[in-house]
Amino acid sequence: MVLAAGTFFWLVRALLALSPSLALLWPVKKIAAIAAMIGATAYCIFSGSDVATERSLVMTLVMFGAVLADRPALSIRNLSIAALVVLAREPEALLGPSFQMSFGAVAAMIALVPLMQWRSSETASASLIGKAFAWAARAVCGVVATTLVASLATAPFAAYHFQSLNPYGLVGNALALPLVSLVVMPAAVLGVLSYPFGLDGPVWKLMGFAVAHVLGVSAWVSSFEGSTVVVPAPGIGALALLSAGLLALTIPVSRLRWLALVPAGAGLAFAAAPQRYDIYVDRDGAGAAIRAARGDLTLVGKPSGFVIEQWLRADGDGRGAGDASLRQAARCDRLGCVVEAGAQRAVAFVREFAGFEEDCRRAAIVVTRLEAPASCEAPVVLDRRALAERGATAIGLGGEAAEIRSVRKGREVVPWASGTLIADSPAKSRPRGARPVSELDWPGEEISNGEPD
Repeated sequence: MVLAAGTFFWLVRALLALSPSLALLWPVKKIAAIAAMIGATAYCIFSGSDVATERSLVMTLVMFGAVLADRPALSIRNLSIAALVVLAREPEALLGPSFQMSFGAVAAMIALVPLMQWRSSETASASLIGKAFAWAARAVCGVVATTLVASLATAPFAAYHFQSLNPYGLVGNALALPLVSLVVMPAAVLGVLSYPFGLDGPVWKLMGFAVAHVLGVSAWVSSFEGSTVVVPAPGIGALALLSAGLLALTIPVSRLRWLALVPAGAGLAFAAAPQRYDIYVDRDGAGAAIRAARGDLTLVGKPSGFVIEQWLRADGDGRGAGDASLRQAARCDRLGCVVEAGAQRAVAFVREFAGFEEDCRRAAIVVTRLEAPASCEAPVVLDRRALAERGATAIGLGGEAAEIRSVRKGREVVPWASGTLIADSPAKSRPRGARPVSELDWPGEEISNGEPD
């Protein structure tokens, strides 16, 4: 959106400036701003008018409105007005990654503008080659600086919402943005303008050539080892402190900006030690991820691949959903699976009704998509009824109690009953076959309900 509007603004202003009389007698800049506002609105309509595009349109219209009012376009005041307009239309956007990342990046770059005011030196070269070199150096430094600042500003939100960081984004943007800004977007506008006259063919070819190179840069950077780093999701407290640091850095225009180091440092400290749950349970009990005694997650049951990816990302685990090591710590048979979690507490995933008798007696936590019998003695039982009341659930294993967080019931604390701290894992004492049975070989729908055939 910004590139499209900027292209409209630059083209209209450049065309009007070709006429000396128009440039001297008419407010060329304001006319170009009006044309850019119309072009940005048309771009939003023809691109589908999704939520993210509409937010960008609001920001763009506010910025060009400031140009019409002879006010600076890039200012925290204008950004605040745009944020208020967006939140008045959709207040829930405040909690979404799109709003947080877009406004955070723009706020950081606006704060960077005063630091990038290039002043011509008296000793600057007057030759054409010297001026061209200086212009290229400023352009490269500008791309690198804005990319670095925007990446740092959006990193906390990316880690919180997506549990991933892209350390080589600076390289990719530095190589791709010049092509997008100088070739792709101008070619798109010229192609639309020349289409009615049948002169758009060469323009589209030029645009396709540039887009192909942008995609090539993206593929090349993504092939680097460590191009995407999976990190544990920071807590809401860490995100709030980092957001406060960003606001303190961008809003003041004095040395008070240095106060941003206090909340930012505290936020980084909290983010370095995120809270990790020991058990993740699907909303319908189809499967669970359990932190084994060795410290990594182990899968039981058959949760969907999407759910597995979310569990792994939230835990900062870079393995894929199909990784064979995800099931190595679980000992399974036809009745279910048992995983020895931290503090020597056994977690049982019951698949057949006959498995309740032993697992309810030996395990500290029982997870099942069946309905557990009322006589089940396990301290924590997440069966069909309990999951229907709670939804997706995460459990933290403490020394004295289990902390349960669910979608519908929030936080619960369940003290351990006496005798649940096991010395001998039921995974070892339960009769098993000669080897663990892969759950992928089990029939998908053969789930016993405890009734005779």
